[in-house]
Amino acid sequence: MTDTVQLFSGISVVIDEAIYEDNETPNGIQKIVQSIKSKYIPVLEYEVLPNDNEISRLHSISFLILDWNLSGFHPIPDATITDNIEFIKKLFEVCFVPLFIFSDEDPHTIEVALSEQNISPQNCPIFIKKKENLDTVDKLFDEIEKWVKETPSIYVLKEWEKATREAKTIMLSELSSTNPFWPSVLTKAIQDDGGDKNWELMNSLQNNLSYRIVFPEFDNDIIGLEKEGITKEEVRKILECERFIPNNKLPDYPFAGDIYLIDNNYYINIRPDCDIIREKKDLYLLKGNVIEEAKINSNTDDKIVFSQGEFQEKINNCFVAFVDGKILRFSLRKLDIKKWNEVKVNRCGRLLPPFITRIQQKYSSYIQRQGLPSIPSQAIK
Repeated sequence: MTDTVQLFSGISVVIDEAIYEDNETPNGIQKIVQSIKSKYIPVLEYEVLPNDNEISRLHSISFLILDWNLSGFHPIPDATITDNIEFIKKLFEVCFVPLFIFSDEDPHTIEVALSEQNISPQNCPIFIKKKENLDTVDKLFDEIEKWVKETPSIYVLKEWEKATREAKTIMLSELSSTNPFWPSVLTKAIQDDGGDKNWELMNSLQNNLSYRIVFPEFDNDIIGLEKEGITKEEVRKILECERFIPNNKLPDYPFAGDIYLIDNNYYINIRPDCDIIREKKDLYLLKGNVIEEAKINSNTDDKIVFSQGEFQEKINNCFVAFVDGKILRFSLRKLDIKKWNEVKVNRCGRLLPPFITRIQQKYSSYIQRQGLPSIPSQAIK
């Protein structure tokens, strides 16, 4: 496994009202801060919760440590707990970052308060521990390492951040060392070619970056854990998040893969992004419908065959799984052309590459197919 300290080596934030207490011996939070600094991890220290403007600037931190009782009173005032919860909600709107709640309070009490607001270690990257159990650097990072091993989402997040950061640094260093005005050069080339500078510049940089990333060797003991109790619906939702973006997370602009729901029928746009951007915003739509899942591997004549992780497609159709938890089948027989302004209110999301790319490629093969005479059934039976 990658060294835990390396995974969390970015700037950290510690929020505790006792962080600057003048004591002969360090208190609990001061020991924790000393432990972090001993690993050469920069620490940004707060005695009170950051205000909204400060929270919005915390988007690039590596992790955050929060003391649950910033009031110093016992029992903790309800207002203090409310402030903590509001802060956590605002923080997770800015970044998906590990949040360590180290407190003298009972961890279960904190979990209950969070769960009442639909915040829990099960759906958010939150780690709760008593301060007294973390008074040395070894104890601190041993506990964090145990948590990471039990939380694949945080482990993958940190490995991904590290690999992406390193690739981005190399790419930008190369571009800037060539000429600091490289954005102007690329923008002019795009505009001379009739392209949209906003989309094509970002797309070019993102593609360049993705091919530079050195893939980490993930620890299979962490990401290979088999979690019991995951339902079919949860598996579908995970796969849907991987390949489909809902409309409320998309910019107000059409792209290939956009899926529309019009008069109870689904449509998918297969027109390439560059054509939509450079010319009029006409969309090339294939019509689809939700399949009857009872027909999957049934004994009926119109059964749908699913085998070895794939649906068996005919030459004139293709399947998309999953959209809103459903399995869609699109026909390649007819292409509808519609204006973006006419259907944009009907968009329900976007199918991402390589899934939309496969449909585009299959449609390209379909319209160029050479028809062949059918084989008489007598020759087979």
